[in-house]
Amino acid sequence: MAKRKIIRVDEEKCNGCGLCIPNCPEGALQVIDGKVRLVSDLYCDGLGACIGHCPVGAITIEEREAQVYDERRVMGNIVNQGRNVIKAHLEHLKGHNQIEFFNQALTFLNEQGIENPLCSGSSELNRDEAGGHQACPGTQIIDFRE
Repeated sequence: MAKRKIIRVDEEKCNGCGLCIPNCPEGALQVIDGKVRLVSDLYCDGLGACIGHCPVGAITIEEREAQVYDERRVMGNIVNQGRNVIKAHLEHLKGHNQIEFFNQALTFLNEQGIENPLCSGSSELNRDEAGGHQACPGTQIIDFRE
């Protein structure tokens, strides 16, 4: 357990519509008993991609004691959902400059022999010089640090 940012669903406000769920490729949310619930701290990255899709404002980010987010477990959950979900998750991590989690995700894909969907459908993959991860042909290494 560690103190970190994680989403909170206000059950009083939640109407159970589930519009937030497709926007959580990590698989942290499910509709249970008519309400959206955080099913595992392990899956919530705390970045809040789901927040803007809740029409009633039931989702917020709070800082609390929670299980540490586990990118490898998230990827294990995501790969069964298909290429588009993997791609959405990788874009989500890149968009939030989560380079450590992004690299962990690429390592997972590489270990499982799964193509990096950010490679625009190319089956030819190269290893980047920095971390040995799958990279798209003709791409450059991106440094997310500012």
